Amino acid sequence: MSYLDRVRLHFSGRFQTDPSTVNNDPTHYDNATFQPEDQLPQTDTSMNGWWNPSGSASWRLVDCHVTRVCYADGTSTNDVAADPIVGLRLSDANKRVAGKLVDLDPQQQMVSQIWGLLVRLSDGVTDAFAGPFERASFSDLWMRSAPVGNKMPLGVFYQSVLAPVLWGDDRGSRFLRELRAAAKGDMLSMKFNLDGYDSDPTSDTFTLGRIAGTIGPAGDDEPRQFVLGRHLGPTGRLMNFMPCVVDKKSRKIRADFGNALPTVAPGGNLANIGTLSLGYLDASSQFQSLGDVPYATAGWYESTAGVVELPAGRELTNDELQALGSSLVAVTRNGTPALRENLDGLYVRADNFTYRLSPGDTAEVELWATQYGELQDVPISVSFDPSGLQQSNGPDIATPDTALTGFDPSTPVVAKNGRATLKLTAHDPKNPRGYIDGQVYGVRPIPQAVTGNPPGSWVDSWDFISVLVFDTFDVAEPTWHDHMEPIFTQYGNLYPLMDRLIDLTDYDAVAANVQVLSFVFALPVTDPNSMPVTRDLSAAKRAAILKWLNTPGPDGKPLKGTPKPQLESMTKARSPMTEAVTSELHAIKSGLRQAKES
Repeated sequence: MSYLDRVRLHFSGRFQTDPSTVNNDPTHYDNATFQPEDQLPQTDTSMNGWWNPSGSASWRLVDCHVTRVCYADGTSTNDVAADPIVGLRLSDANKRVAGKLVDLDPQQQMVSQIWGLLVRLSDGVTDAFAGPFERASFSDLWMRSAPVGNKMPLGVFYQSVLAPVLWGDDRGSRFLRELRAAAKGDMLSMKFNLDGYDSDPTSDTFTLGRIAGTIGPAGDDEPRQFVLGRHLGPTGRLMNFMPCVVDKKSRKIRADFGNALPTVAPGGNLANIGTLSLGYLDASSQFQSLGDVPYATAGWYESTAGVVELPAGRELTNDELQALGSSLVAVTRNGTPALRENLDGLYVRADNFTYRLSPGDTAEVELWATQYGELQDVPISVSFDPSGLQQSNGPDIATPDTALTGFDPSTPVVAKNGRATLKLTAHDPKNPRGYIDGQVYGVRPIPQAVTGNPPGSWVDSWDFISVLVFDTFDVAEPTWHDHMEPIFTQYGNLYPLMDRLIDLTDYDAVAANVQVLSFVFALPVTDPNSMPVTRDLSAAKRAAILKWLNTPGPDGKPLKGTPKPQLESMTKARSPMTEAVTSELHAIKSGLRQAKES
């Protein structure tokens, strides 16, 4: 089971995300060199704080609606008269703030996660179902179109689960009854593709992009962030990586082209790249087609999110099912292979592939290994690989390698019954990046058989594990000048959206807001109101901040300590904060005030 189950719904619409970009530049983390203009939008002559320095980090669903529902017997409908779920809105939270977009590190921004997102299928009054989207990172980033203006030409996908799901009335919907029965519990699988993001501050669609996705049943015996099935890699640059499943019960293949097809423009129509056929390479390496992909049909992408079931109008024969058990699934473009499975049908990936560790922490990384879509005892090579991190414009990365242990590159890990646990243990990196806490690492697991790139093999550059290891931070009695000022000043520099409420660089302003700061710093980091919004703060520093906020000195204020000699201070330029963020922050203070009064 997964979103590629036969019972599934498709949706399309828009998403909105408003990241702050001043903290995308690693050099902006250096308090000693930070300039007032670093909080201003970029100009033709200077990058300043890039294109959206005052962003709130919000992530929202906008105008998303169910476009099609698919049933267990293989039929489907996009007619609301046939099933009342068609046309319902897919929304985020209605009683609290939206989710947040969270980078791992300024030098690893390619695994941005969505935190605190609640997904609801609703008619605007009551929910058919609702559940939190378990945090996940995007994957398979690629250039989906040529650049046009300031709309980003990139495409990505997110996949995770909604859990626990709360079910509402079935509304007389056959689909909802079948989905709940197929889920067999309180968990659903959700995958969506994003493209066409508008980063032009002068545009009417600024911070908006296109979303198209699928929701289906999920099971405890499968990964949550990718499909346990067949995985195809491109033979050129025109198409992107994609998954499919061979469903032996229904005798069909369901393939997801949603993030694999190029568009004519960012967020635009799918480009016509010729005839695409899905099939397999037989024992003689000859392509055997199971049907063409109707991607050029008007409205196909919005109605299906790129998911197709083949062969159309018939089932797979016994011979085809047998051949698929030991043959490479492939996609041809005008008769020439454009996508194909890896050498010998091998595939290895970590489920959760983004980690934040403090010294002494151990991450148990689940590795899944398949051959021709089936779990197998596959030897897995594991090695450091910083190629997916961002080295430019900042300190050195991925050093020292002694700060992350748990594998020997010369000794493969063997997946028993297709599964293995890689235990990565963090040690104090001892502040190798100076003004940026900790160090970031890349760890890549791949089938041992494809090391060295033998003919017929490929490696998905996005299939690796990103790990941020924080520095040790152990303070018995924190004070403002000795410990807190550098932390709060850095956040005051990097998150100008806070400026209209609290000047984090000023002791008196911070001391006057102890209550609200204690509240937001104590929230679980998965809460969208948690502070700081991008979560690049170690558990040790968060604990020290809370200790400092809640341990007043004789004057009733947090300990100030002794000022240190410093350069002449600069008056920072203040960037405006969006009305939505202002109201959310004031709501927190208002709620605390009311609680105290009651």
